[in-house]
Amino acid sequence: MSTALTSSSSTEVLLNSLSQIEVSNRFWRNKTYMSEAQRSALNALLFRTGDQSKDIVLALATNRPGDLDSAVADRIDEVLEFPLPGEDERFKLLKLYLDKYIAKAGEKKSGWLTSLFRRQPQKIEIKGLSDDVIREAAAKTDDFSGREIAKLMASVQAAVYGSKDCVLDANLFRGVVDYKVAEHQQRRKLAGSEGNNN
Repeated sequence: MSTALTSSSSTEVLLNSLSQIEVSNRFWRNKTYMSEAQRSALNALLFRTGDQSKDIVLALATNRPGDLDSAVADRIDEVLEFPLPGEDERFKLLKLYLDKYIAKAGEKKSGWLTSLFRRQPQKIEIKGLSDDVIREAAAKTDDFSGREIAKLMASVQAAVYGSKDCVLDANLFRGVVDYKVAEHQQRRKLAGSEGNNN
C-alpha cells in the first residue's frame, strides 16, 4: 500500500485503493471486523477524496447504498439510479442470455490449442421455446436484476446438461424459471427478516 500511496498518479492510487476496498467489502458500515489492511485502504480512500479535486473522479456502484460507510457516502456529489429492468428489458436480457448460454453452447471454438486442451460442451437442442414462453418468463421475473437473469439462464443451461437428452423445451424452461422465481422470493423474505432483526 505504501508504494501505491507514493505513486505519481493520484488516479492510479485511488483506483488501486478502491478496487481493493470494493472487492473485500471495505465500504460496509460494520467496521468491527475490518483487518488492518482493510482499515488502511479505507483511510487512504478517505484521505485522497477529502477535498474537491480535478484529478480524481470517484464512481461507485452498489445495490445497497444504505450500507455505505457514512464518510464514503459524504463524498458522493451526484447520484444516479439505474432501476431494475422492466418487462421489455427482461425479455431482451432473457433472449441475450438464451443465445449466450444455450444456443451458442457447444459451438466449436477456433484454434487447435482450444480443441486440444479443452473439452467442448455438448450442443443444446432447443425445441418449442417460443417468444411467448420467454415473455411469460419476463413477466414472472419482476424485481430481478440483470445479474439474476444471467444466473437464471446459467441455471437453465445446467438443467439442460443435467437432462438425459440435452434438449431445452418449454416445460424444462418454465420449471427452472418457476424454481428461480421461488428462490428469489425466499431470498427477499430472508433479507427482510434480517433487516427487521437489526
